[in-house]
Amino acid sequence: MFVSGVALAAIFLSLAVSRFGSAHIVPPEKLHPAAESYRRATFVLNINPVRWSIVWKDMAQIADAIASADKDIEAANKFKNEIARARLIAQPKPKGGEEPDMIGAREAGRRAVFSAATRGIAGLISAHIARAGAEKDREHVRAHLGEGRKVFQAFAESLAYLDPAAWKKMQIAWLDAFSNLGTPGILGAGARPMNIENIRVGTAVISSYMEKNFARYSAGAERRLAARPQASPTYLKTAKIPWRLPPGSNTNKQLPRPRQLLGMAERGANEGETGLIALGDMAFDSAEIFGEPARSLNITCNTCHNKGVTNPNFFIPGLSYRKGGMDVSNSFFEPHANNGIFGHIDIPDMRGIRFTAPYGRNGRTASLREFIRNVIVLEFNGSEPDPMMLDGMAAYINEFEFLPNPKIKRDGTLNRKKNDAGALRGEKIFNRKFPQMMGGMSCAGCHIPSNHFIDRKNHNIGTTKGFAPYSLDGAFDTPTLLSAKFSAPYFNDGSQPTLRAVNEWFNKRFALGLSKKELNDLTDYVEAVADGTEAYEDTVYTLDSELEEFSFFLSTYEFLKRKKKKGLIIITLKTVATELEAHKWDVQDSRQMPVLDKLESLIREATKLFEMGNESAAEGKITAYKKLYEKNATVLK
Repeated sequence: MFVSGVALAAIFLSLAVSRFGSAHIVPPEKLHPAAESYRRATFVLNINPVRWSIVWKDMAQIADAIASADKDIEAANKFKNEIARARLIAQPKPKGGEEPDMIGAREAGRRAVFSAATRGIAGLISAHIARAGAEKDREHVRAHLGEGRKVFQAFAESLAYLDPAAWKKMQIAWLDAFSNLGTPGILGAGARPMNIENIRVGTAVISSYMEKNFARYSAGAERRLAARPQASPTYLKTAKIPWRLPPGSNTNKQLPRPRQLLGMAERGANEGETGLIALGDMAFDSAEIFGEPARSLNITCNTCHNKGVTNPNFFIPGLSYRKGGMDVSNSFFEPHANNGIFGHIDIPDMRGIRFTAPYGRNGRTASLREFIRNVIVLEFNGSEPDPMMLDGMAAYINEFEFLPNPKIKRDGTLNRKKNDAGALRGEKIFNRKFPQMMGGMSCAGCHIPSNHFIDRKNHNIGTTKGFAPYSLDGAFDTPTLLSAKFSAPYFNDGSQPTLRAVNEWFNKRFALGLSKKELNDLTDYVEAVADGTEAYEDTVYTLDSELEEFSFFLSTYEFLKRKKKKGLIIITLKTVATELEAHKWDVQDSRQMPVLDKLESLIREATKLFEMGNESAAEGKITAYKKLYEKNATVLK
C-alpha cells in the first residue's frame, strides 16, 4: 500500500469538516449530483413538516445516477420501485372514506425513503468500484474510481464522526487505489504500470463496508446517517456531528451591500460614544445571541437583514419556498417552538422600523423589544437574553432610516419637479377609490402617503389560504412602500418578484379594470415612492468599514465593565473574533494578513482569559488589540 505524506494530509483535512457559514462569502460545495441529492434529502426528511416535493425530486436524481452507472437500468428501476412504495406509505390516499393516519404515515415514510436512499447510494458506490476493477484501460478505471469517490461524499457529513476509524480506513483505500493507477510517462520514459489487482483489493474494503452497513439497510436498522434524525439513538447524540446546512443553501450576504443609514450617525454622532447603540450593533451581528444550530452555522440577524435591509439570496432547502425568506417556525432552528406548519415568510426590510409598528408579517407583536426577544428565543433557540442587550438592540434598530427620496415631499405626495407625467398620473390612480376593493377603498387607503405609506392595520387581501373556507386567518400587516424598490420580492410570502407584478396581481384579483397604460402609470408612481438615493455601497470590499465597526463593538467594553456584564463582554469578544475571521476575504493586499491574524489572535486570547476569570490579563490583550489596530488603521483598507 502506497500513501504519501501529501495524501495523509489530505485524509486528515477531509476529516476536519469545516462548519458551514464560518466565512463571509461561502462558495457552494461541489458535489456529485447523487451525493448532493442524498445530503439534501436527508436534511429535508428530518424537518417537520417534510417538504416532500424536494425529496421526490432528489430521489429521481439518485435514480438517474444509478441508471447512468454502467447503464444499470435494472438497479435504477428497483430503486424507483422502492421509492414509489415509500411514497405510498408517506402520502397514503383515503380508503373507503376512512382518513389515513397521516402522522404515522409521514414518520414511516421518512424511514422508508431514507432506507431506500441509503441502499441506493451504497449500491452506486459499489457499482463504480466493481466497474473500475473490471476495466483494463487506465482512464476508464480512473473515471469510475473518480465517480465512486464523489458519490462517497454523500456519507461524509456523518460517517467521519459516527465511525471515524472506518472512515479513515476507507479514505486511505481510496487514495491507495488512485496511487495504483500508475503513470504513462513521456514517450515511455519513467512510466509506471497500473496495478489493477491492488486497486481491486484496496477498494474491496469500501465495497465490503457498504455491503455490510448500508446495502442491506432496513427501515428499522439502528444506524441512521441522516444529518439530524428526529429520533436520534444515544450514540448519535454524543457523536458531535457538526451542524450543516443542506446543498443548495445560501446564507451569504448580498453584494454590493445595501447602504445603511443610522439616524444618529447621519446627524454627526459617533457610534463609539453610544454604549447602548454600539452594544445593539454588536448583538445584531452576533451568532452568540442564538442557540444551536444557528450559533454554529454563524447565523445572525444580519444574515437575513443585511445591514438592516433584506437578503434576497437567503435560501435553505426544506425551510425556504423561494429565495429571500424562510419558515421561521421550524423544527431545525427551534424544534420546541415549531408549529408543525410550513409557512414561508418573506424577509422584511427594517428601514424606518420605528415608524412601522406592529411587528411581524401578521402584525402579531406590538413592541419591537418583545419581537426581538421572540426572534432570539422562539425562532433561533437562544437563551433568555440579558435585558440590557434587548435594550441595546432596540436602540440600534430604531436608528435605521429610510433612504432619502427627492421624488416625494414630506407629506408623501409626489414632488412634481422630480417626476415624469406617468408617475403623476399614477398618483391619481393610487388615490382613486375602487368599488371592487374592500369597502370601496383606494390603494392609499391602506398605504397612507402622509403616514409613511402604512395604516398600522392588518388586512386579508387573499394572498394566502385559510385553514378552512371562510376562515379569517389570512390577514397581514400593511407594509410601507418607502425604500421598497430595493427589497424585492414582495407580499408576505415573497410571491411577487416586482412592483409591477404586485400591481398586476391587484388588478386581476379585484377586477380593477386598469388598462396597460394605467398599470404602467401606477407602476411608475409606486416605483417613484419606493425609490431612494444611493441604495448600495460602491464596493464589495468592506474590510476598512468592518474594522471600524469592530472598534464600535469594543467601545462597549468599558461600558459593560462598569455595568459588570461579564457575559455580554464575552459575547462581544467572540463576535469580534468571528467577524475578523470572516472578513479576511476582503483582504486586497496579502501583506495585511499577518496583522489581521494577530488582531484575531489577541481577541481570542482575551476571550479565553475572560472565561477563565482572569479579567486583568484579558484587558491587557484588548489594550494590545486597540494599539495594533490604531497603528495599522490606515494600512488596513
